[in-house]
Amino acid sequence: MKPKQNIIDILNSEYGLSGHLTKMVAYEDINYRLDTTDGKKFVVKITMNPDERDFALSQNKVLLDLPENLVPKPIQTKSGDYHVDITISGVLRPLRVLSFIDGDFLGEVNPDEAFFSNFGNMLGKLDKELEPLTNPILKCHSHEWDLARFQELKPLTDYVSDSELKRLVLFFFMRHREEVASVYHLLPKGLIHGDANEWNVLVEGQKAKDKGSFTIKGLIDFGDMVYSARVHEIAIALAYSLNSEKDLIKFAEKFVSGYHNGHPLSQLEISSLYYLIAARLSTIIIQAARKSHEQPESEYHQISAKPAQKLLRAWIRINPLRFERELVNACGIAISTDKTGYSDEIASKIVKREQFISESLSLSYSEPIEMIGSALQYMYGSDGKTYLDCVNNIPHVGHCHPKVVEAGQKQMASLNTNTRYIYDSLNEYAEKLLAKFPDSLSKVFFVNSGSAATDLAIRLAKKHTKRKNFQVLDHAYHGNISSAIELSPYKFDRKGGDGKTDHVNILNFKPESQNHGITESQNHRSFAAFIAESIPGCAGQVVLDKALMQERVNWIREQGGIYIADEVQNGFARVGTHFWGFELYDVVPDIVILGKPIANGHPMGAIVCSDEIAKSFETGMEFFSSFGGNPVSCEIAMAVLEVIEDEGLQEHARKVGEFLLSEIKSLILEVRGSGLFLGIEFVKDLETKEPDPKTASYIVNSMKEKGFLLSIDGPYENVIKFKPPMCFSMENAKELLTEFRKTNNERRITND
Repeated sequence: MKPKQNIIDILNSEYGLSGHLTKMVAYEDINYRLDTTDGKKFVVKITMNPDERDFALSQNKVLLDLPENLVPKPIQTKSGDYHVDITISGVLRPLRVLSFIDGDFLGEVNPDEAFFSNFGNMLGKLDKELEPLTNPILKCHSHEWDLARFQELKPLTDYVSDSELKRLVLFFFMRHREEVASVYHLLPKGLIHGDANEWNVLVEGQKAKDKGSFTIKGLIDFGDMVYSARVHEIAIALAYSLNSEKDLIKFAEKFVSGYHNGHPLSQLEISSLYYLIAARLSTIIIQAARKSHEQPESEYHQISAKPAQKLLRAWIRINPLRFERELVNACGIAISTDKTGYSDEIASKIVKREQFISESLSLSYSEPIEMIGSALQYMYGSDGKTYLDCVNNIPHVGHCHPKVVEAGQKQMASLNTNTRYIYDSLNEYAEKLLAKFPDSLSKVFFVNSGSAATDLAIRLAKKHTKRKNFQVLDHAYHGNISSAIELSPYKFDRKGGDGKTDHVNILNFKPESQNHGITESQNHRSFAAFIAESIPGCAGQVVLDKALMQERVNWIREQGGIYIADEVQNGFARVGTHFWGFELYDVVPDIVILGKPIANGHPMGAIVCSDEIAKSFETGMEFFSSFGGNPVSCEIAMAVLEVIEDEGLQEHARKVGEFLLSEIKSLILEVRGSGLFLGIEFVKDLETKEPDPKTASYIVNSMKEKGFLLSIDGPYENVIKFKPPMCFSMENAKELLTEFRKTNNERRITND
């Protein structure tokens, strides 16, 4: 006899019900809708996991005690019980019959703001009703979707194949650990429904694509009911019901204030909510990815995956401080003094800064920003804005990249020392780094910054060639220590500089021309080295002429000198087409300088050189950089290399960079560079190429007000530089272009 017929027979004999069974979608259990012969509807639930039997029976007790018109009610058997034990595959399993609540699923409609307030209020009141209903079985019950166990899911992130999405999910694992798990013991606990998703909430009202007015008919499926932090109820419901195309904060405000009116919340609960919503979205994504791997034919497990992915990408763009402020205000909770950070405090903070910090350390923008956090390619200001970072290249693979942070935290808790001791990470990282270079570059020295690396490169060049003169490019910048400043016309030839020293020869080039070639110097002294940024940044992001670069390198070597490539800003796949900027010119340097992008901003730098040059330095005098190449720095730097490889950031930089170059050129502007290292030059006249620093300044400050961080450089301060964290996405690029066009047009209208 067929299983369905067996169930019909049981329903008839035990409940006195007969009719037609229709199988319903379910996560683990077996569910049917029963349409009886007399026109009534019921839900038949069979709990398949034998370990869940006692929990299923406890659900009955809870449902019986909850409000009559809100939840399905258990139906009694003829003998007065609320379940029947049946045998399936030799195992005893409880069968229950529940009343049927008719209505549309929340996932099928587009409710207005008022609905969200009522929805939150309903859940708040429900959780208040659930508080006294807890029993030992319910209190001990748990499952893999319980947000209290979110951190246990981290190993499952390997199922997420999209590298950008995986990065986001891992970021929110890290923030959840810091912001929620650390205070979880302080969050109020209680029995919650635990799964108020869009397919468990039933509504009635007009059914249309446009916003409509709906009332709640009921809440079904208590199979994920759990004793947990009550704020999890809110996070779960919002993760499923928010739409990334709506004003997320406004709808969240309505829901949370509604819940608060039904069941008052604390500020700690509200401050945890931003990361708990992200945690639930991450859970949906992870579980869907795992089920897709295990059951590729199943569509049910993917229902909420795409909306969750879209919402998580939108979620990271919400400033957490603003989210908390708005919700706290909506609930009428007084904000504690240590959580303010309002913009009216910035002026006093600047005054205090000037009291202790030299004014030679400048601030960006005419109205400086106070930053309170960052996330990958985004930065969060105390003004509540989220800024898209288009200029900070030092956090190379992204602000607070979870893999980088974790590598540093783990090693810092174990060992951090200097290179006079043996530890594996020094050798491991040196080997991995050198594998990215041509074979002739086989030795590495680790220091603490790009400036220190420049100083060491100068010492190596002098020692190897027994000469002291250097050739540099005009407008070059190589670091902030004395020896580097002496090779940096960008510093010594500008306001406050001491001018050129006798041992430096400047090679001129015209950054405003289409072919950025090097002009031959008339100075015929013997030189230790020619040093150049592969794409000069402070000069205006200038890509040099390939043939002339090759000539210059050949010339310096023919007269006994060496070529030093400064890769502080250009290296580690930023140029897109190559891993190193010097590869653009088909030349191999004798020494390469690396700066803090090597470790995502952690204080580390390096020089890479030939074995021959390294041996020239082995004179008996020890070279020692106290913490250059320490275990923490090496582990972080290894994580950076792994992220570049795992996330395909070199190819990503090429694609996004080529798109931006092509699109910006259509604006009839001078744009140059490679990959995610571009310069946009503004001139008053396209024929005379007269610099236009006012327009560049206007656009940078106007874009800042719109949430885009850019900055200005170049000899005439008319070049906007673009060198974002490498995770800057194609979507970010399109958004940048849209606002850039608007701002450029606004400036033209103003000028006209």
